[in-house]
Amino acid sequence: MGALYRRFRPLTFQEVVGQEHVKEPLQRAIREGRLAQAYLFSGPRGVGKTTTARLLAMAVGCEAEERPCGVCAHCQAVQKGAHPDVVEIDAASNNSVEDVRELKERILLAPLSAPRKVFILDEAHMLSKSAFNALLKTLEEPPPHVLFVFATTEPERMPPTILSRTQHFRFRRLREEEIAAKLRRILEEVEGEGREAEEEALLLVARLADGAMRDAESLLDRLLLLEGPLTRAKVEEALGLPPKEALSRLARALAEGRVGEALGEARRLYGQGFAPRSLVLGLMEVLREGLYAAYGLGGASLPASPLALLQALTALDEASERLAKRSDLLGLEAALLQAFPPSSPPRPQEAPPDPLVPAPPPEPKEEAPADPAGRWRAFLEALKPTLRAFVREARPELQGKTLLLRFPENKAFHHKKAEEQKGVLLPLAKAHFGVEDLAFLLEKKTLEVSAGKPPEAPRAREGQGGAPNPPPSSPDGIPPDPSEAPPPPTEDPKAALARLSRLLGGRLLWVRGPKEASEPGEPLSEENIGGTGI
Repeated sequence: MGALYRRFRPLTFQEVVGQEHVKEPLQRAIREGRLAQAYLFSGPRGVGKTTTARLLAMAVGCEAEERPCGVCAHCQAVQKGAHPDVVEIDAASNNSVEDVRELKERILLAPLSAPRKVFILDEAHMLSKSAFNALLKTLEEPPPHVLFVFATTEPERMPPTILSRTQHFRFRRLREEEIAAKLRRILEEVEGEGREAEEEALLLVARLADGAMRDAESLLDRLLLLEGPLTRAKVEEALGLPPKEALSRLARALAEGRVGEALGEARRLYGQGFAPRSLVLGLMEVLREGLYAAYGLGGASLPASPLALLQALTALDEASERLAKRSDLLGLEAALLQAFPPSSPPRPQEAPPDPLVPAPPPEPKEEAPADPAGRWRAFLEALKPTLRAFVREARPELQGKTLLLRFPENKAFHHKKAEEQKGVLLPLAKAHFGVEDLAFLLEKKTLEVSAGKPPEAPRAREGQGGAPNPPPSSPDGIPPDPSEAPPPPTEDPKAALARLSRLLGGRLLWVRGPKEASEPGEPLSEENIGGTGI
């Protein structure tokens, strides 16, 4: 009695689980006689690449109406690996140039009983570069009686020249439901009256197989050694997995903030011999089920928000990488506390108040004043660097429920780019300023002219030419009578000259007094002039 994955290997395309996108075109090519000369099957391990290659080899020489039939002599010979026209080569161990040269000699031989010779190269990416080059010419112009089938898990390692000369089919991972259905069919046929198994136990096996049917069948082969029906508890115990009930209690305690109880449960599981990394991976499965329940997709719910569950899954995923190197109780506890950090630090216990010491009066609570500059800085820090470079040139101004961003005239480009990103800026403006709308303004340089008055002409300076300023007019436009104007106040000439020098901002090198001065040629003092002298 062989292994399950060999005993229950598909004999027809209908028995292949999944991979409809591969089976349908191949079956049509077989019916219409339009098979290519080279195929490439790529995908994860255990999803049916080599099995499909054998089915293709069986279909080449099968004479049944629906090929392959799986029961004729040709199909049985291919299935047993005894057909002379079907050659399977392990490219991992036959990857040299000499191996390819020997293969080319066998290619030249005509088929013995089948219409075509089929060469299946498993793990084809293991061929050396020289071997690929030696095979390239034969693959480009193969004899009409030859069919190549390459199977690989790493198609990116194959040369582009080989890929371009083959029909490439990518195999996908199988779903858990597909694997569980195949396992149930195996249990019904493995013994006379069949073997009972819980659906949850089969789904657990399918989940552990990670989309590979061969891995799931190997796990089931181990579990068939157990007595009685297959339950989830038996599967967990046989495979060394932590119980789901214990992991659920641990997840609920962490989500509810009962840190002491959660750490106690983790220490108990660690004491039973479960590896910290396996505990973390099992806890992630429980949290994923709780996340599905939070979105209404079924499963056991947890008292935590979807955001908290996502953050916990991220933290545990990072911790699993660390636990692969250091697997101890301390690393496990640190991973759990990082996944569900306490909402607030524990408060230190305060000493009871002394009844003989009067309590200090309560300090008045001061409301934090509104800080527009602080809010503006926080608003800028929340932006991406590129957008922040445009907005920081603006001057914010609150106008009711609208935040107005004023841009200088020379920042027209920044104004345009910021206005294009209004959809991004408005939610942040609402959060930081409490406004309802956001407006943008590009300021223009204009002369300030009071309403209803023309701009005044500049006054001509004394001693620099030009007409004197006209006298101010009355409100009705009639100039005032000069005789009625008040006489100008008398001013000392020296003080007037000093005042004039200050207004003009000039420097007087030397100033002589008026002619009627008692001492001609006496200079004015620096204090009277108001300047700095020479």
